Amino acid sequence: MGVSIKVTSGPAIERTGDLAAILTNLHSQDILFIDEIHRLNRAVEEMLYPALEDFALDIIIGKGAGAKSLRLNLPPFTLIGATTRFALLSP
Repeated sequence: MGVSIKVTSGPAIERTGDLAAILTNLHSQDILFIDEIHRLNRAVEEMLYPALEDFALDIIIGKGAGAKSLRLNLPPFTLIGATTRFALLSP
């Protein structure tokens, strides 16, 4: 296929920053494989939505009234998630 595969697991992605680091290091057409994807927490899952729908990563810099939103474009990639606990996936 001529593409790279990056392998990680749901428990290894504890914070949104962990996922951001992975996503910003992907190259065009890479495959991201997340084993035990059902173990991702809600905040990390929500960060995946724009990454998968728009190939973009929305980052908030700062806090409160001075916070700024920054959108980073991501290269097109494929996500594969594996689980044995389908019932634990978010709808």
